[in-house]
Amino acid sequence: MRRPSPARMVPQPVQAPDRYEKATAPFARRLYANPAKLGRMAKRKSSAAKPQRRPRAEIDRNYFFGDVLIKTGVAAFVAIGLIALATPFTLRSALADGMYDYIAVMGGFAALGGILYLSGRHLRREATHWDFD
Repeated sequence: MRRPSPARMVPQPVQAPDRYEKATAPFARRLYANPAKLGRMAKRKSSAAKPQRRPRAEIDRNYFFGDVLIKTGVAAFVAIGLIALATPFTLRSALADGMYDYIAVMGGFAALGGILYLSGRHLRREATHWDFD
């Protein structure tokens, strides 16, 4: 049995009428598929975009700032570690004494160091010649 082409298939009539819509006869052009929409129904999609080479200045800038941000994040973690070693109390005793400002400052610096380190790693990874990675 030969099936008709999808472009020639007739749409099925609506079973229940819409009470807000006027009763009109279907247009003759609605009996066939819209040729403008056939491109989107195609099985083959367009090919992916070609990778672009990054300019040398952008590569150098990403590498430099990525390196600076990584080192700054590590320096923040080292500073937090040294401050934690120099203080004569532990985190548990600071919580017990209600030193929430100390914990907030240490947590803020830890968050800042983590954000700087991760953004530096991202920039260092972007410091390549090609744009597709």
